[in-house]
Amino acid sequence: MPRPRSAKGGQTPVKSALRVLEVLEYFASIERSTTVSELARALDYPQSSTSMLVRTMIEQGYLAEADGRKVLPTARVAMLGRWLDARVTDGRIHQLMHDLGEETGETILLGIPSDCNAIYAEAIPATNPMRLHIPRGTTRPIEASGLGLMLLSAMDDAEIARKVERAASLRPDGQTVPLGVVMAEVTAIRRDGYSRSVDRIAPGAGIVCVLLPGGGRDHPVALGIGGLSSLLMERTGELVALMRAKIAHYLPE
Repeated sequence: MPRPRSAKGGQTPVKSALRVLEVLEYFASIERSTTVSELARALDYPQSSTSMLVRTMIEQGYLAEADGRKVLPTARVAMLGRWLDARVTDGRIHQLMHDLGEETGETILLGIPSDCNAIYAEAIPATNPMRLHIPRGTTRPIEASGLGLMLLSAMDDAEIARKVERAASLRPDGQTVPLGVVMAEVTAIRRDGYSRSVDRIAPGAGIVCVLLPGGGRDHPVALGIGGLSSLLMERTGELVALMRAKIAHYLPE
């Protein structure tokens, strides 16, 4: 697993807090119990520090000991975000994504906004031979990616302007997108109800996105299908219709 980068804007993350989050993210990626030694190797932590961290998380009820000197998260972890979105904790969104993956063979992505990025909070790997690989936790510029623009379309114009200005202050010179260009794309997305982006981040690859219902302006969530640009161009309408049908089935408003 790659080591975390420093926070944007020159701010250094608090190491202990970051490590707790990385431990929980690692469990989310492997979906099984593991040993302290495996955690230390996978996250590139010192063995002694990992043991102390795990012991603290056990004492606080976030991890529990399992057979074979292994540990795993407890129900306390699952309960933390239940009040935010029960659709996540009850498995509906996860099942929706798996169904899309089985029917399309493509990479299925769930995106949320951060300060000036879009984050792939969940990713179901593709099964097709020619596939797009995007790990959970990958970030994209919110003002310059298909997923990011889909998320921006749920926000009011003042918030979009704030995020674009914030992004411009953090991106390297020459990598910012003018607000007028962003708003033109957002207007088209609001009109069409979906976002399609091809060859924007990686040549030959792209994503088709729609919003999940219920997120509102404050906490929008986007669902996307990632794949080869040629396939997305040919099947945009079909993929959008399939996502909408799955959403209607699993997440009726």
